[in-house]
Amino acid sequence: MENKKKKIKVLIIGIIFIVLIGGIVFYLTSHLTKTTICKGNLDMITTEKVEVISSDEKVKETKTQVTYDYSDYISDTYPISYYKDYIKNSNNFYKGVNGVKASLKVKGNKVIYTVDIQYDNEYMKDLVDAGLVRTNGSYKDIEYISLKDTLKNQKNAGLTCKEK
Repeated sequence: MENKKKKIKVLIIGIIFIVLIGGIVFYLTSHLTKTTICKGNLDMITTEKVEVISSDEKVKETKTQVTYDYSDYISDTYPISYYKDYIKNSNNFYKGVNGVKASLKVKGNKVIYTVDIQYDNEYMKDLVDAGLVRTNGSYKDIEYISLKDTLKNQKNAGLTCKEK
């Protein structure tokens, strides 16, 4: 009889231990950083790839790469530098915004425009002022950028999203 009680105690302790470990693993994995890749063709020359880095369903950073393929449009009159300058001059939107890094490069007949946005609280005022984050009040009202809403916006723009 005493042997049976010991076995039941060990079994109960084992079950409690398994549930406890399972809870810890679930908690830790739900708080890990995850990356979702959204990509697609926007038109005949433009493709876009957005890397959305998040944690706890909150977007921490987006890395966007827009590639313009001018292979069918390059000529002596309109060399690749013409298109690069055009994109550079039309994309001053991010210039001087804290929390945003933008760059432009040419690779063959393609112009690649990249934008990296950090959604840290220290940059929120600048992001709101630049129109990159919407709010109903002040920037202080923003607790986080919703992963769900961000991915919905990417899908509405015609991109397909998959978790990496």
